[in-house]
Amino acid sequence: MVNINPLRLNMPLLRTLRVYLKLKLKIPPPIFVAWDITYKCNLNCFFCDRQTLYRDNVNKDLELSKAKMVLDNLADADVMTVGITGGEPLLRNDLEELAKYAKDKGLIVTLSTNGTLITRSRAQRLVNSFHSISVSLDGLSDTHDIVRGKKGAYDKAIQGLKHLTTNPRACAIGVNFVLNKLNFQELRKVFDTVKNIGVDYFFIQPVIGSSSWVIPKDTINRSIKQILEMKSNYRRHISQSYYFINHISDYITGTVPKLCDAGQLYFAINNEGKLFLCPGLPRTKETYIGSLLQHSMTDLLKSKKLKRIKDAIVPKCPPCLMNCTTEFSLLAKSPLKTILSKYGSFRL
Repeated sequence: MVNINPLRLNMPLLRTLRVYLKLKLKIPPPIFVAWDITYKCNLNCFFCDRQTLYRDNVNKDLELSKAKMVLDNLADADVMTVGITGGEPLLRNDLEELAKYAKDKGLIVTLSTNGTLITRSRAQRLVNSFHSISVSLDGLSDTHDIVRGKKGAYDKAIQGLKHLTTNPRACAIGVNFVLNKLNFQELRKVFDTVKNIGVDYFFIQPVIGSSSWVIPKDTINRSIKQILEMKSNYRRHISQSYYFINHISDYITGTVPKLCDAGQLYFAINNEGKLFLCPGLPRTKETYIGSLLQHSMTDLLKSKKLKRIKDAIVPKCPPCLMNCTTEFSLLAKSPLKTILSKYGSFRL
């Protein structure tokens, strides 16, 4: 288990403290920005429609110099965390260079990957480039392969996790588990498998945007009880809040309370360096705020366009329950020790 004293965090610690102070002064900078670094992918997950929605963008990934300009922009706006996602980010050969550049700018930089492209040599580069790396694992072998749309995806993801966890590590390694009707009965076995491999955290995300894939309603209470027992027994591994876990059932039944700070605490960027309102919303003209290659993020945060988009979309947007939105809204309301505890699990 990676466990580092938060007082050793240097630049990221200073950024975290500044963000916390601004939160208390009611002038919060973004806590999290999800960056779709590419829309290219080597898998075909049932719940992902990005290659369809953004098919016109697939070949428009930013070159390295322009991607660094985006990171400069985020750092200047005092963003705390940039989460690199996709598509499959490892399809970019310059990924590690981008991550190191972000770290040098004082950003906390995380990676979400399907894990299938992690070789032994690349694992060593990755753990030295990121603060945390999350590998998606959505069931045992057969189930995961069905969910991810490719035979052998499970074996490659497990091998990737082993490569990451057996390296001398400079980051936390975790697993993202998308809870759905195919895998809810395998949750504990998957958790035990990756815990024995040596992962540091395990996130459970109810499937979103696909009502036909939610777990059966008559199994919800049993599933939540199991997750709460895991949280009680393995608090360091199940690092999600009790609020999040307790509201999984409400989310599935459509009664979850709305907790939204889109356009304030969290944003999204597409592969062209364009800023959008929220990680949980499609990157469309309705949610588009501006290009980070043409405008400073600081100016975009103060723009009338952002306010107009927020006023038009946020009140009508249904409540969500996502690790990259809800948990950051909760974090903003937490005491400083909670924030330091969360980021203290990273080797920063």
